Amino acid sequence: MNALARSNPIALRLLLVLALPSAALAADPPAGDAARGATIAATCQGCHGAHGEGVPATGGPRLAGQTAEYLGAQLHNYADGRRTNPIMSAMAKGLDAQKQADVAAFFAAQSAPYAARTVEPAPEQLARGRTLTRVGDESKQLQACANCHGPDGAGERYATPYLAGQSAAYVASAIKEWKSGARHGGEAQMRPVAQRLDDQDIAAVSAYFESLGDNAH
Repeated sequence: MNALARSNPIALRLLLVLALPSAALAADPPAGDAARGATIAATCQGCHGAHGEGVPATGGPRLAGQTAEYLGAQLHNYADGRRTNPIMSAMAKGLDAQKQADVAAFFAAQSAPYAARTVEPAPEQLARGRTLTRVGDESKQLQACANCHGPDGAGERYATPYLAGQSAAYVASAIKEWKSGARHGGEAQMRPVAQRLDDQDIAAVSAYFESLGDNAH
């Protein structure tokens, strides 16, 4: 730091502001190429389906149509340990930043039919899930899921992933990871929400989101 910056707070602030663009550019992920990503994605079919439709029977989440930004961020989180899974962690660590961006671009470009449901929830369970999604629960200080994830879990592009049509098993597993603190990928608002959900509420909201697959998007 030069003498002018040390003696002049305004000059110091200006230097910091001027340094920000280059730092931000250095942190930006590379642009993904869906065609290159198709080759990498072939190894993902067992858990996520040939076109990212998901495999609900095993809890493999649907990836088709999620934003490339979100998918790329999750691969990065698995690679650096902010998310953990024996299969995904190993796979993500084997991909450099360009390959992560490419496979994310491939799945983001997919539009696959929704997989068959794994659960047939009781009407009262669906009703509870609908309430939590659309209204929340003031008695538990729970805001509606829709406030962040869009109407009926449709997602908010570049902000939050869609949940409509996701495997109930996957949604429940993800909520429990947030609740326990096992997942800490930067979405800080999720843990306090998850901690206010009991097992019945987790099952209800997960079943409700899965039930919306045929009507999603």
